[in-house]
Amino acid sequence: MSKEEREMLKREAMDMFYHGYFAYMNNAYPADELMPLSCKGRYRNSEPSRGNVDEALGNFSLTLIDSMDTLVILGDFDEFEKAVKLVIRDVTFDTNVVVSVFETNIRILGGLLSGHVLSEVLKTKYQKMNWYNGELLDMAKDLGYRLLPAFNTTTGIPYGRVNLKNGIKPNFPELTRDTCTACAGTMILEMAALSRLTGEPIFEQKAHKTMDELWNLRHRTSNLMGTILNVHSGDWIRRDSGVGAGIDSYYEYCLKAYILLSDEKYLRRFNTHYSAVMTYISQGPMLLDVHMHKPNTNTKNFMDALLAFWPGLQVLKGDLKPAIETHEMLYQVMRRHKFIPEAFTTDFQIHWGQHPLRPEFLESTYFLYRATGDHYYLHVGRNVLRSLQTYARVACGYASVKDVRTGAHEDSMDSFVLAETFKYLYLLFADPADIPINLDDYLFTTEAHFLPLSISRYSPPKKDPTHDDLLDTTVGENDRARSCVLEKYVGHILRQNLRNLVEGICPERKFSRKLYASQFQSYNKEHVKLLNDMGITIAMLSDGRMQLVHNYVTAASKTDANEGVLFMQEMVELSKTHSPDNIPQSVSFSAGNKTVVLSAGPANFGKILRSNEKVSAVVSVATPLRACEPLRNPDELRGRIVIVERGECMFVEKARKLEKAGAVGGIIVDNIADSSSDTWPLFAMSGDGKDDVNIPVVFLFTQEAKTLINAVEKEPNLNVTLSQLETNETERNIKLDADNTLEKLKGSLEGIIYNPDKKQKKVSDEDSADYTVRSYRVTIPGGANSDAIIVKSKVPTAKKLGELKAAGALDGPITLNDFGANIDADQLHLRLGELIREAIATDLKINSNAKPQMEKKAAETAARRPADADVIVKARSFVASADDESADRTLVALERELAESKERLQKLISLLADSGQPANVDTTRMRLLHLSQPKAESQVRGPTVVREDTEEKNRSDQVEDESGAQTLAAGGDAFETGDQKYRDLIKQMQMVVEKADKPAEANERAIPSGGGKKDEL
Repeated sequence: MSKEEREMLKREAMDMFYHGYFAYMNNAYPADELMPLSCKGRYRNSEPSRGNVDEALGNFSLTLIDSMDTLVILGDFDEFEKAVKLVIRDVTFDTNVVVSVFETNIRILGGLLSGHVLSEVLKTKYQKMNWYNGELLDMAKDLGYRLLPAFNTTTGIPYGRVNLKNGIKPNFPELTRDTCTACAGTMILEMAALSRLTGEPIFEQKAHKTMDELWNLRHRTSNLMGTILNVHSGDWIRRDSGVGAGIDSYYEYCLKAYILLSDEKYLRRFNTHYSAVMTYISQGPMLLDVHMHKPNTNTKNFMDALLAFWPGLQVLKGDLKPAIETHEMLYQVMRRHKFIPEAFTTDFQIHWGQHPLRPEFLESTYFLYRATGDHYYLHVGRNVLRSLQTYARVACGYASVKDVRTGAHEDSMDSFVLAETFKYLYLLFADPADIPINLDDYLFTTEAHFLPLSISRYSPPKKDPTHDDLLDTTVGENDRARSCVLEKYVGHILRQNLRNLVEGICPERKFSRKLYASQFQSYNKEHVKLLNDMGITIAMLSDGRMQLVHNYVTAASKTDANEGVLFMQEMVELSKTHSPDNIPQSVSFSAGNKTVVLSAGPANFGKILRSNEKVSAVVSVATPLRACEPLRNPDELRGRIVIVERGECMFVEKARKLEKAGAVGGIIVDNIADSSSDTWPLFAMSGDGKDDVNIPVVFLFTQEAKTLINAVEKEPNLNVTLSQLETNETERNIKLDADNTLEKLKGSLEGIIYNPDKKQKKVSDEDSADYTVRSYRVTIPGGANSDAIIVKSKVPTAKKLGELKAAGALDGPITLNDFGANIDADQLHLRLGELIREAIATDLKINSNAKPQMEKKAAETAARRPADADVIVKARSFVASADDESADRTLVALERELAESKERLQKLISLLADSGQPANVDTTRMRLLHLSQPKAESQVRGPTVVREDTEEKNRSDQVEDESGAQTLAAGGDAFETGDQKYRDLIKQMQMVVEKADKPAEANERAIPSGGGKKDEL
């Protein structure tokens, strides 16, 4: 990499830090963290709890303390001095808040100590901050004493949490008795530095005791550590061992304690642990958790992102070969997913998709570059920088990535982003001459704070060696490892061997995106066709909203189905950016003796007019009309409602220009010919994440805009009013009566009655003015003879269908409410086929003995479940055919809504697979219906087009049932074979269903879109 490019990347890394730092200082300080999407500060207990993550917050300006030493690395001494003054003036630790001992130690205590050390450097070397007199060290000592009560345990291993004001009280929460290995074992550097800088030995003594106890608790055969232990008994709660979350920095501090304190016992301990890790956990370039007591057995099939620090630690030890290999594996994962996801499987698929902009991979990249001088790592850093700029940068800082697959953001920016991520990024591209301090004189803590190596010359606390110390010796390979010799490896050869590691195990499915959620336009026929290919159907709800439903199996291809998944994920995130209060707005004016009211769409920015709120003014037109360039007639727009046209820039940019010109409101008109609110749904105009507009802005489709423009042409000084749309709900949202609901239902029923191959023989047509009567010949299993049933179905004519659609009768997918309020998903699955049979048996002409047999069956069922009467009537009335597209669309919507109940049915699919039956949920459902009926009753299994009219066939089918009902493993319990056990299982499932809450809206898996989307740029 050229020197010029490195300089450019260094400056860009610096700009990235300042973008995040000043976003925090200007919008969040003195809060602990910045919320970059909300552009405000996060204080402890001021926002909805995020669980353990919030225990890093203590209302002590966490981000400023954690990141201020980065300012020194950037050479910004003035801003560092300002930060130190703010910390001294504003921060206090005398607060009644429970915090994580681990996080407070590495971020706050480490930040204060590093800030103190660097303040002294500026004072002595650069003649800056001459006023400084150790105030940060005093604050560090105060905090250290507030952490000490956590060490008051039987073992000396600290509690995981402590109250900064009250310490540990007898009624402290029970859960604090457990802590992780890293939480307890990542104290020695900061505590030892605090002791040696202040002359107070107690801090280092407590930390040494903790490290000694942890060493004693290792598994004496494998020399591995567990993950979680009890602080009083020392018992291991979780015995899985790895180098990632929960253990990582314990190993790091074993080695770094030797480097900082020159205490060789820590080197011996680290070498012992390191040998165990490389023997059991290191599996090629991968690092997989194992049982500490059975180290040849893996405990997980995934790796977490925190292990990315390990190659950097291996560099510090001098073991470059495995460091290069593991780093290369991680880099390939990063390139595949743009970031390293929080966890990924051994075949490099995503396990947890989050990425909070962690620094560990950059840390290892930096140390590998320092050790090898290989410019390959500069290119790695450049790619990380590009990912951060492209996928994490927002207007107010940098936002964590909620899912690396979709790029969706979370409203958080952890303090380590400024303290570590951007620090390592800058150091990677900077020359040593660019750094104001000699980094070789300092040790990086796990939070990338700086502790001077000269600390080892300070007097350590006096301590007699323990019996374990005297026995703690190593021989052979571990003893030779004390010299930390840097062996020479040719990095590119090692990487060459691994170049196809990820791609070979998990080939990337490469396809070019056809449509992004942000580009989607519901009125664009090409877009709708693309969604159909992806397996996504669109339904218009009665309130004007769109509902998108995705069904993987209906997609045109597997590639289209995968893109459909991405599209739906993007639409979910896009819908979250829209205001939940998308209140329809109106534009009204007087025309002659009447008032014209036009339906208008709201905006997700600016003032939303509610209830009786109104804005009235004379209307004017902006020049240029699209208002994407500076306005040329601002004087004409002051105090007026201004008309602009959609296009070329975002809605919110137009609104800002109007407000700046003094307008009191804005009307954005569509640029699509003949669009109208009568045929297209109103949508809410989206913003850019920053709502700094204070005037109301509404959207008019083209037809409504023409009405307004025509009125303006007749009356140039037309007075227009913007307000909330007052609609007659009875007229706008036609309430669907029972017949209309049944019209929607018929497609789903027809799809289950008839086989997908559509081979039923059409025998006659009897037409009327509104309906075409179609007759089909269908054989019902279980009939007494071979005569078929003639099924007649009424299908609306094109004219009638148009009337139904115009009335809104066919809008929206089928929902559970269509079957009655007291039915849930599982019950519906188990009833549906039976109800259809009853409808056929009692409403249609059935020849010979089949009719009375099935009528008797229907009567028994109706008597057994009177509550089903209305549902049965619906099914009888609309056992009708429909055009294929309508039926498929309705079925997709129904199946999507009932997806939750399918999960239970899937548990039985293995039974069908063993018996050679098709392994799908529809078949399972019908089979459940059949097997749950007593054998004395009809053998009817559902209206399929097969015949079973001989006694021999029924006997063979019974054998098939018994062979199919073999063994089902569920939670370790095995169900015996045979129909009776199978039926018992079904009854158990039904009992569970009856106790469950009704799914109703909770099971709705479709996305009601507010309709908002970004305008074209």
